[in-house]
Amino acid sequence: MTVKDNGIGIPEKDQKHLFEPFFRAHNTGNIQGTGLGLNIVARYTDLMRGSIDFKSELNNGTKFTLRFPVKN
Repeated sequence: MTVKDNGIGIPEKDQKHLFEPFFRAHNTGNIQGTGLGLNIVARYTDLMRGSIDFKSELNNGTKFTLRFPVKN
């Protein structure tokens, strides 16, 4: 599954902290949020033995890719 936005992007120095609880990138300014959403997504992805990757570019948005194993 892929989720992409065309937002402000995530600064490279903040990307390593992205999935930590209550972390918000330094360029979010007045954008509302708690910093919990991506932490929750990462936890559930891990519980389902999946993986999450992302690519982000300032002023060009971010793309998250979630992969889950297929049960046979």
